[in-house]
Amino acid sequence: MTASILLRSDFLQRPHPLLARWCAFWVVAVAASVPLGSATSNVLGGCLLVTLLAAGGYADHWRRWRAHPFALATLILFAVIFLGVSYSNAPFDEIRRSLTKYSRLLYAPIAIAFLTDEKWRRRALLAWIAAMLLTLALSYLHALWAFPLARATREHEQGDHYIFKHHITQNVMMSVFAVAAFAEAWRLRIAALAAGNHAALTRRFWFWIAVAVAAAINVLFFVLGRAGYLTLLVNLIMVALVAFIAARDRRLMLVAASFVTVAALAAAESDSVQQRLHVAISEVESSQERGITTSIGQRLEYASKSIDLIRERPVLGWGTGSYAMEYCRIAKSPEWCKLGAYNPHNQFLFFAVQFGLLGLVALVAWLITAGLAIRRLPLPEKMLGFALLATLVVHSLLDSPLYIVTEGTWYPLMLGILAAGAYERPTGPLQADSNASARASTSSTDGHSG
Repeated sequence: MTASILLRSDFLQRPHPLLARWCAFWVVAVAASVPLGSATSNVLGGCLLVTLLAAGGYADHWRRWRAHPFALATLILFAVIFLGVSYSNAPFDEIRRSLTKYSRLLYAPIAIAFLTDEKWRRRALLAWIAAMLLTLALSYLHALWAFPLARATREHEQGDHYIFKHHITQNVMMSVFAVAAFAEAWRLRIAALAAGNHAALTRRFWFWIAVAVAAAINVLFFVLGRAGYLTLLVNLIMVALVAFIAARDRRLMLVAASFVTVAALAAAESDSVQQRLHVAISEVESSQERGITTSIGQRLEYASKSIDLIRERPVLGWGTGSYAMEYCRIAKSPEWCKLGAYNPHNQFLFFAVQFGLLGLVALVAWLITAGLAIRRLPLPEKMLGFALLATLVVHSLLDSPLYIVTEGTWYPLMLGILAAGAYERPTGPLQADSNASARASTSSTDGHSG
């Protein structure tokens, strides 16, 4: 009887309005903190969790998640990870570590639950953009005037000007930020066309275009890292594809194509890009011809051993947190065990080893449902969303980003922020943006439909 009363109570049915707004605020705060510091984002995430538990409304959240394919796919993916605990022979610390890291996937459904108001979704996105603007400015200050507040000062590498995070993390985020800045510029263009006053927003439009160019230059010339070069190229191509397929906007396609061309030419002239490519080719040749342990040679060995482990248990895998123990069991030597026990530097193989075909299918379904949600967004958010998703896929082929604290927070959170409005009926400013986008596309194609 008591349980029935509790299930019917307002606490379980609907979240407390004030605490729900505080949850939305904490989501915004986490989005702002992710590029700046893991400790801060962890503290803010703890505040979000406490407020979420106190706010209640669990029945309301569940109804919303059931109706949102991406939220449901995230919960299923985490359930598969949790299920893996039941048959894992890994040490308790490894299981706990894996659950802790992958629990950050839940940022996606949390964002979907509390960012029901488009104003809060916009605030969360702008919070991350503001943090990236700060990172970009400090990176240029460090590169041009030796500004001291930078990790590259303490861990010096010639020509490497990363600030708050590892250079790979900054490069990957910065490549997505370049698209975000371009999307902001196009958002302003859509608003200007809708208002019939294109000149009114010219300065802000070109400001964001300049920011996009500056972010791309930062990736190519100021921060080392092959992952950043690759994700930037993929992101620019993705923008051009979205412009062609979704918008049929000739101006947008021309600008996007020009952006890709200029970036490609800049990459060809970048000493750091050429150096890293030569290193990559040399590493492949060395690992194949002489068995030398290079970065790429190590990844090839991890992939080979991961495939062997998958063949032994293809359906369910070895269980949560099992990778280190099982890899060391079949590693060439204790030295190779120490090198590769962390992860195989491939998110898909990492999942397949631990959770088998079931986990791999759940991961791919999660990515697909994210893409389906992004497809429903207005054009600027669609460009950013597909760039973010493409970055995650590429990054997952090169590393295990969902297992890394910063990336494991950033990807689900950003996807959740963007996807939160995908299945909502558009109202207010976003509706205006969507309508304006349609009008802009029609006018830009001179009446040709697409």
